[in-house]
Amino acid sequence: MQFTVPKFLERETKIAFGLTFKNLAVLAGIGFVLFVLYYALPKTLFAFIAIVLGGAFLASTFIKIGGQSLPQLVFHGFRFLSGARTYVWNKPQTTSPVRLVKKPAPPPEKKAEALKIAPQSKLSYLGSRIVFPALLKQNQTNLPSRDQEPSPPEPYFPSEPPENNADNFKF
Repeated sequence: MQFTVPKFLERETKIAFGLTFKNLAVLAGIGFVLFVLYYALPKTLFAFIAIVLGGAFLASTFIKIGGQSLPQLVFHGFRFLSGARTYVWNKPQTTSPVRLVKKPAPPPEKKAEALKIAPQSKLSYLGSRIVFPALLKQNQTNLPSRDQEPSPPEPYFPSEPPENNADNFKF
């Protein structure tokens, strides 16, 4: 992106007809050359040269591209084309010390401890007794010891159907 930078200090003063002193000097030089060519060349060739020189003068005077006049652009263009085309990039040399870093030794592996096996649980035995509290009272003396496997619970079939009392339920 191009930005225009104001250049108030380099502004040339206009003398006559919006022309600076340089432009008036160039116009006087072109006028002298055309005066000499008028008497030296045939009329058709003189007319062609006069049109070309007049157009070049008007272009160099009034055309500005990027804040620069046409003669400056032509000069910079020739300097660019005639200049060297190679660019050598010099990497800045830095002196950084080389350090060798030792990795710390990995900690010794811990040996896995043997799993401790708990004795068999009585949860399945107690779970069936919680549901049927009457059986629990009957078989309290028949509880197995820790070393014995629990026996499967006996099915419970009540002899009397449960009472259907609507007063015991609360909504």
